[in-house]
Amino acid sequence: MDKTTFAVAVAFAAACASAGAAWDPGEPVTTYWFGPGCPGTNSISLAMTDASAKQLKDGGFNTVWARTPEELDIAAKHGLRVIYSIDPATEWAKVDLDDPAQKSALAERVNRVKNHPALYLYEHFDEASADLFPELARVREFVHELDPNHPCWHNLLPTYANYKQLGVGGKGDEPRRMGFGGDKIAAYWEHVRLFCDVYQPELLTYDYYQFMTTGDKTEYFLNLGIVRQNAAARGVPFWNGLQACTWVPGSLASPRSPRIPNVDEMRYLAHTTAAFGASGLYWYVYGRADHTGTIAALDGTVGEKYEGVKRINREFIAFSRALRGLRFKGAYMQGSHAPGTTPFGAQALIRISPETPYSEIGANERHVDTTLVTRFSAPDGRAYLMVVNCDYKKDRTIRVDSPFAAELLDAEKGTWASVGTSFDLGLVRGGGAVIRQAK
Repeated sequence: MDKTTFAVAVAFAAACASAGAAWDPGEPVTTYWFGPGCPGTNSISLAMTDASAKQLKDGGFNTVWARTPEELDIAAKHGLRVIYSIDPATEWAKVDLDDPAQKSALAERVNRVKNHPALYLYEHFDEASADLFPELARVREFVHELDPNHPCWHNLLPTYANYKQLGVGGKGDEPRRMGFGGDKIAAYWEHVRLFCDVYQPELLTYDYYQFMTTGDKTEYFLNLGIVRQNAAARGVPFWNGLQACTWVPGSLASPRSPRIPNVDEMRYLAHTTAAFGASGLYWYVYGRADHTGTIAALDGTVGEKYEGVKRINREFIAFSRALRGLRFKGAYMQGSHAPGTTPFGAQALIRISPETPYSEIGANERHVDTTLVTRFSAPDGRAYLMVVNCDYKKDRTIRVDSPFAAELLDAEKGTWASVGTSFDLGLVRGGGAVIRQAK
């Protein structure tokens, strides 16, 4: 990290630390973007029905979308929490409070559902430029005047957004925001800092889509680390948006197109997200026109990918639940090292064999024989570790030597089993495990 980026990071952490948040996110979230109940006109099964609610619940999704009070009723019947868009017509959910008709319509919309038991939060815009933050903050404050008990959700851009999208820095833009020309990561930090200062979020979410036809983008862990650090500094939860399809029809038509991830790659995304302490994830997308390889088809039918995601969602909830409320201590990689993590060493506490030699991950490369270890500490001082096989093409068994007697989480049962101080850990492709120090 260069001096400019470091200075931005320190300033952001200081600003966020001064602002508290009271919203409790509850059970770890598994949800989606575009599917039943989502705003806009391209989602499958536009309305939330009993059939689609059951399919989502069976698929391990515990939070869904709704556009009407009637859809909220359906979700409640199936024990599902609801993301409610403040504008059912478009994903952008942009409201002009200076327009009396729009302001009145928003007030009526919030007042109709604010006491509904299934309501979880309001969806409010997606990937805005920093130029829009003051206007969006006004809308958030207005919604909170009407309903102080449910947060507004605005989804952030990823690190690969351009300067114009970020609304920060870049050549030709220096007179407006000095100091970030030519340094995209510093500009991204400033974008998130402004969002934190101006919008005052109770939840940070973003999406980073790693899988391209030419290989893997290199800043996945960097973006994950930046958002995790910012969320921790502010004391709010964070979610990660995960790639489940391609949004470029005929994805192999261009070498720069996103590819369709398989279940092993999706497991890698969900388990690494849990490993960084996220309290939620959403899949892009469940189903939508002009998207290929989605979890569900346009007519709502599901197949192998749905079955894989069903298990992944439940594993994510189990891992996230086990790590909830713990203090994040660091992320360490043995093997090909990615920005946003630290090369494997004594800080990881455990030893892993066979040892994979250190290397820097290159452009379009994937992690081969690489292990991620994230470390947490509990209020009682015990250590918790999540170990992830970042090789999503190979099942691996590693030998773990621990300085303490360890317990291993059974993600399916939610129970812990003693494994001692030296044990073999079998990890499927892209799969992870949580261990903790025994009492």
